[in-house]
Amino acid sequence: MPREQGEKTTAFPGKEERYLCWNSRDEFWKCIDSGGTAESCKELRKLYEEHCPSTWVKHFDRKHKYEKFKELMKEGYEPLNDKEKS
Repeated sequence: MPREQGEKTTAFPGKEERYLCWNSRDEFWKCIDSGGTAESCKELRKLYEEHCPSTWVKHFDRKHKYEKFKELMKEGYEPLNDKEKS
């Protein structure tokens, strides 16, 4: 099926593009995890979004949040229902 004029084609990134994506992703999350703010890591976020397909950025962001959530759960948490009983 032919593409319409101006329709964006999506090609799977090659080895170099994937490396740039993964490297920029890692640098951004390293900045955030070391105590940086969204504002102080803004340039790294921009590179991350430039080097990675938008669907990958969305996936990596969700994965990072989930990994942080799992770390917090390992440390333990107080269920909301327990607070209501007190």
